Amino acid sequence: MRLPVILVQNPPAAGAALAEALVGNLIGRAGLDLTLVDRFDSIADDSTDRMTLEGITVPSAILDWRSEEQILESLEAIGFTGVRCPHQLDSDHSPTPGTSTRRLFLFDLTKHQDATKIVSELDRLRGSLSVKTVSLGSLSPINGAKNAVTKGDQTPSDQPQNSASRTDSVASSAADSTAVPGRSGAAAMTYLASPRSDKNLDDLIDQLDDLDV
Repeated sequence: MRLPVILVQNPPAAGAALAEALVGNLIGRAGLDLTLVDRFDSIADDSTDRMTLEGITVPSAILDWRSEEQILESLEAIGFTGVRCPHQLDSDHSPTPGTSTRRLFLFDLTKHQDATKIVSELDRLRGSLSVKTVSLGSLSPINGAKNAVTKGDQTPSDQPQNSASRTDSVASSAADSTAVPGRSGAAAMTYLASPRSDKNLDDLIDQLDDLDV
């Protein structure tokens, strides 16, 4: 996320060097969009500065040559509303609510005159706005999803099979379905293996006759 930096021009004589240093450091700086405007209380409704400010709707840093309270009042007067948020160069207060939830980071340049520290804090603020946070409440619990394995997803190791047991079971079922009443063991197997035909019956009768002789 980029951070708009709004710097008020026309500094006091003592602040000319600071204003020049800030402009030199902020122009073209990665992630920071520098905008130069006139004093807030002198901006006309149809001015270019007014239209520029109306186009900024995201959290912004405001650098002015007056106190943070006066900056906030001047912004409210021209409709650039937001919430004063603390930062390392304005940390001695709680967030001041406004008519908008947009965060405003205010810099009183009469108190902070080290351009390097100011630019460093702007970089830090930009980095903090770029960090994405995730609410733990939005994460629904997974009720045993990791432990639930469907039958189709199981691997061969998850589905142990005893091939010998399965073979015995099949053989047992086949034997039960072809059991011969009154016969058991080898006799039953011989009975099953012998084809049932009239010729075989006749041969058996002839053999019995030969035995009687």
